[in-house]
Amino acid sequence: MKRQADPSHPAHTIEDIHAALAARRLDLEQLAARMRAVGPESDKRGEIVGPPWRPDDIPALNLNLVPEAYGGCSQTQSLVAQATLMAWLAEADASLALALPGPGLAMPPVVALASEAQQALFFQRFQSATPRWGAFAITEPDCGSDATAMRTSVRRTAHGWVLNGTKCFITNGARADCVITFATINRQMGRYGIRAFVVDRDIPGFSVTRVEKMSGLRASQLAMLSFNDCEVPDEAMLARGDEKPLDDAFSGAQRSWDYFRPLLSAVIVGTCRRIRAELAAWLAGGRPAASRLRVTEVDALLLDIDRQIASAWLLCHCTAWKTDQGIATSMESSMTKAYASRVAARVTRTALDVAGIDGVAARPALEQGYRDAKAFDIMEGTGDFQRLMIARAALRSPQRPWATA
Repeated sequence: MKRQADPSHPAHTIEDIHAALAARRLDLEQLAARMRAVGPESDKRGEIVGPPWRPDDIPALNLNLVPEAYGGCSQTQSLVAQATLMAWLAEADASLALALPGPGLAMPPVVALASEAQQALFFQRFQSATPRWGAFAITEPDCGSDATAMRTSVRRTAHGWVLNGTKCFITNGARADCVITFATINRQMGRYGIRAFVVDRDIPGFSVTRVEKMSGLRASQLAMLSFNDCEVPDEAMLARGDEKPLDDAFSGAQRSWDYFRPLLSAVIVGTCRRIRAELAAWLAGGRPAASRLRVTEVDALLLDIDRQIASAWLLCHCTAWKTDQGIATSMESSMTKAYASRVAARVTRTALDVAGIDGVAARPALEQGYRDAKAFDIMEGTGDFQRLMIARAALRSPQRPWATA
């Protein structure tokens, strides 16, 4: 999927993005300040507190990730720009950054699988002065990491399609106005039986069963969704109209993962930057973290944290750039997410060790960052699953992932 901004108007620095969104009446500085202010309470309550946005911010937030043709900001269309934005917002609060209004993960499969008429209808709902959320539902309770083994079924009727099944761990699922839902017409067909549907939250048979109690990223409200004889019209199935016999909707899901894993990695990088800043601020008060550590050892730890964060960001930026160029990045996106989540685990653990009990008490963001890092390893495929995907991709091709051709 290639959604690159106009090269004559690059927006790859946060200053460029600030200016582009300010023209749409969205003040990122004020938004980030409010996210920092309500972040601890949002984490405590597991919901968006405040909310952190102003009424004037909502139209621009709703249209984030929306293609330019349907009202999205022309200067933030590239994945590099989106990654830069998400990393910056995550420094304020990672959970709220993931919980901001907009189509979110629902965007890539719609762009990949839907006809122009379906895309226009789907993205039109985000042209609103009230917050709108989209969600992406493929994960199921009994399928582990094998999404092609899904049990959510769909059958044709005289009036459309009827879905039955359960989806779990759906980001923003409890607040989503519409959910891109993947279901199978025949489990024996594997991935080739999978189809994607737009399901509005007010359709009979659709319900939010529960919101998961998370250790981290609580405001993102991962939810379990149920579909009980949930009937949707014919046009709810995403289809361009030119599909071939072996085309399947699972490719749209893969594009979602390839697109969102660098974005999630950017959120992870932003979290690590926040943790590093909180730790440095605590140490600047002249309080040694642990009596066993000398000043030079603490400085070395901070430098090592800087190195890890920088390397994770460079990997994230490279993967995002390749995606913008239309280069397949399934392997790179897995590498980016696996490495970034591992960096987050190391950085947050080091910060807790260095800050000690007093530092954690004085800087609660250190403890929240540690919990968020645990959730990062699970989201968009566990770290172990990512490493398995990397190994399989490496065995299939001798080409190294950093090669551009």
